[in-house]
Amino acid sequence: MRNIINPKRAKDHTVEPYHFKVLSASKEETVAAEEKVEDKPSKEVVNKPVVQIDEQQNRFIEELLKKSDELSSNIIKLQMQIEKQEADFNNRLESELKREAQSAYEKGYQKAKNDLEEDMKTLKNRFLDSIKTMDSEVKKGNEALKQFENELSSAALEVAKEVILKELKESSSSIASALSKKLVEELKDAKSIKLKVNPKDYEALTKAYTDIANISVESDGAIMEGGVVVLSDVGNLDGNIMTRLEKVKSLVRNG
Repeated sequence: MRNIINPKRAKDHTVEPYHFKVLSASKEETVAAEEKVEDKPSKEVVNKPVVQIDEQQNRFIEELLKKSDELSSNIIKLQMQIEKQEADFNNRLESELKREAQSAYEKGYQKAKNDLEEDMKTLKNRFLDSIKTMDSEVKKGNEALKQFENELSSAALEVAKEVILKELKESSSSIASALSKKLVEELKDAKSIKLKVNPKDYEALTKAYTDIANISVESDGAIMEGGVVVLSDVGNLDGNIMTRLEKVKSLVRNG
């Protein structure tokens, strides 16, 4: 093992032995003891302490180096452990950030979806309410239009009635004659036909059917001017103008 102290300077580190003085000895014995010690070779006195110091220093240095190596090893292990923990922490942090980001995305997506569904539901309800309102308004409009049509039809019928009455006063015989011909055509299979007319129209109808053997004309004050009631063996027809007009009114009112 290499010495720490330079052999050339070993003399500077030599520890001289301590001479104890014997109190009970005589002066001659003390001098003799000192001379005896001084007579020993200087080499033995110088080298023995140096070797002991070198060995102690070497052992101390070895222990110090050993402790230094252990400390360095422990520091390296601690550093590796810290780096591993730091890597684990970064991985966990990245994983947590991804998880939180995914969770936030899912929550945001779900919230947006719920909001959209709620908005769609609200719009749907508003749309349905609008449709109901429109249906109600259309129904009211139809009812009003129907009522207006009925009123208009009634008014038109009243106007027509006034016109017919005016025409009947002026041309009742012509109207009764035309109406009777139409009714007789509907009973063409009848063998015997009787026409009942207003006395005002009797003469005109008698002249019209003089040459037809199976048709006879009868005067009846219950028949309105211009009207005709047909009686036959196959059926009867009411050609009274007012009766027919009331039937038209009834049809109009009942839709």
